[in-house]
Amino acid sequence: MEDEFSKVDFSKWTSSHWSLFTSLAIGFFMWGVIASIAPLFYPSVNQVWFLIVPIAAQLAGDLGISALSDLKLGRKGTFFLTMALYGAGSLLIFGASTLSVYGVIPSSSPLFLGLVTLGIILGNLGIEGEVPTALSYASETMPLRLRETMLVLLPNFDNIGAMVASLIALVTYNLTDSYLVELRLLGLFAIILVGVAIFVRYRIPESVRWLVKAKKEEKAKEELKKFSPEAMEEYVRLNKRTSLATRFAFLAIISVSQYLTYGLMAYVIADYYFSGASVDQVIFVANLGASLAGFLASALANRMASRIFALFSYLGGASTMGLIVGYVIIPSLLTYALPTLYVMFYALLFLNMFFSEFGWAVRTIYEPTLMPIRARAFFIGLIRVFPMVSYALSIQLTSGFNELQFVMYNLALWLLGAGGSLMWFFKGYDVNMVPIEQTSQEDVKKGAIT
Repeated sequence: MEDEFSKVDFSKWTSSHWSLFTSLAIGFFMWGVIASIAPLFYPSVNQVWFLIVPIAAQLAGDLGISALSDLKLGRKGTFFLTMALYGAGSLLIFGASTLSVYGVIPSSSPLFLGLVTLGIILGNLGIEGEVPTALSYASETMPLRLRETMLVLLPNFDNIGAMVASLIALVTYNLTDSYLVELRLLGLFAIILVGVAIFVRYRIPESVRWLVKAKKEEKAKEELKKFSPEAMEEYVRLNKRTSLATRFAFLAIISVSQYLTYGLMAYVIADYYFSGASVDQVIFVANLGASLAGFLASALANRMASRIFALFSYLGGASTMGLIVGYVIIPSLLTYALPTLYVMFYALLFLNMFFSEFGWAVRTIYEPTLMPIRARAFFIGLIRVFPMVSYALSIQLTSGFNELQFVMYNLALWLLGAGGSLMWFFKGYDVNMVPIEQTSQEDVKKGAIT
């Protein structure tokens, strides 16, 4: 049956691919919207735990739901569980904010904050549980010639979702001067997106590779009929072997670097050092930069060797972070130039988010392609434990930092990622146009890896 995977790898782009693309794009877009709600509403709460609770929910979804995807539910089945979770969370957020707007529940009451927090927990549990499954799904099902492009382009809808959410928040706050109205509108927007996702996801194919692993070969043969193989292309054969521990360590290092530098600079810096509409503005500019960079990264992914792409991304991130460190030092020396320096900050943040997105692209290419099919979604989820725990600790740690200490901490994180990508450059391998059975080193019995 494994020989049939070539029909998936070398398939023409079909209606099934369009359905899968749309479904995954909506899921990642939802991730961006829901993950932005807590940071955008943070000024009304102004307590660090409100930023940490969503991470704990994401961690639970990351491990629990990804394991269910591998062992029982499959890729398609998992999506209906995750939709139920973030659909319920969106309803709670919208319901609580609506009741508060109309004076039924005071926004200062423990009941209101409890309902909103529960909604955020359910939403983040669902969206983050979906991410390892979505990356596994795309890597197992998309045509090989487009795999890296799809693994970068699809997750970029997370940035676009966060950008749209912050734009909605920015416009709403400027019109109403109310974080509560902002929250209500974001909840309504999320509910509408869930409805669209439900409609789209009934048409997507199940992963043939997962079905074979689950010993459901008859169903796999049915799903294969949805693909239309074209002339087989020559794929690259791997001639290098790297242990699972080395692959895991590389992914854990770069994930800590990228996840923390993105989260701290796109969200936390806004909550800690800005106020009013500036909070929404910083989050919008950061995610606008990341969103635009995602399209460029998707074009580079198939044109640049993946190891070179990794080095370029993390060294570029460290360099731009160094410029931001310089920016933070300058105001104390040139206070008369503050208006110009504020513009400079947004420009540097925008540029830094370009490299943050490139670093994210490296992760989304390597995470599913280096991990084995037997537990691909779970391994991706397990890797993400390290950045999530580190991020939660960093939110608490940096709450006592001044601005210079905050950006120096981010520079150190970027240098960590650069070191990890340099290690992989010498010990690892490129995955461009290599079948996933080889990149994950499961094809040893066929002699593809020596």
